[in-house]
Amino acid sequence: MNAKLLISTMMGVALAGSLARADEAPITRAAVIADYQQAAHAGQLHRNDYADELASRPPQGSQVARDQVVAELKSPTDPRLVGPLRNRTYNQFGTELMRAPIYSRAEVKADVLEARSEHALRPAGESGDLPVAAAPRREVPAFLAGRLTRGGS
Repeated sequence: MNAKLLISTMMGVALAGSLARADEAPITRAAVIADYQQAAHAGQLHRNDYADELASRPPQGSQVARDQVVAELKSPTDPRLVGPLRNRTYNQFGTELMRAPIYSRAEVKADVLEARSEHALRPAGESGDLPVAAAPRREVPAFLAGRLTRGGS
């Protein structure tokens, strides 16, 4: 029963839609072509999702001369960063590497010597306070030990 009601409702909606469009005159091919050409000349055609971004760009043509652009590209943004330091892939930290250190070299040396005399320094690679215990040695099972001594047969 529900299927009949659904089908009849859909037919009624389709019929009402076609009757509403019946009073409009059909669009000719020439009118469609004229609308397309007008939109193409105005730059209103969008082929994909990026077209809106392209349409929002300023019109082509620059107010800056080519020589000015080349000079700007050749001059570093920060004159302290030269060579590979200008590359953000190689030098992620930028000018942070050139800041004055928080502690002086003498202070760091004194702290290291004091920690060494108190035996507070750990060798490189050790992370815990306790020394790493060696793994226990595993013994060969008895049924394999006989085969190993007899030549592996």
